[in-house]
Amino acid sequence: GLCAAWRRDDAMFAEVALPEDAAGEASRFGLHPAVLDAAMHAGILNEEEGQAVVPFAWNDVALHAVGASAVRARVSRTDAHTVSLTLADSTGAPVLTVGSLASRPVSAEQLG
Repeated sequence: GLCAAWRRDDAMFAEVALPEDAAGEASRFGLHPAVLDAAMHAGILNEEEGQAVVPFAWNDVALHAVGASAVRARVSRTDAHTVSLTLADSTGAPVLTVGSLASRPVSAEQLG
């Protein structure tokens, strides 16, 4: 899950790791869904308080390495509802890059 998060200038950073009992599952995926989900929380932290958002459009996505159980994420806001995302392993080597991820606001009623 999300282990740490901080902001520097207009970027959010996060350290993300699978729990020890799930780390062995990382090799079953290009990128474990829980790692990606936790990394995306750094982008959500940057949204306006109280406004729920959902991912809407992914562009320029590249998976550079598979099986990561821990990453460091950088989420940079490019406009009000769009971020770029870079995930790297402990050596700084890229794991995943997303050129742009657009989000859209969603109401509590829409979430059910």
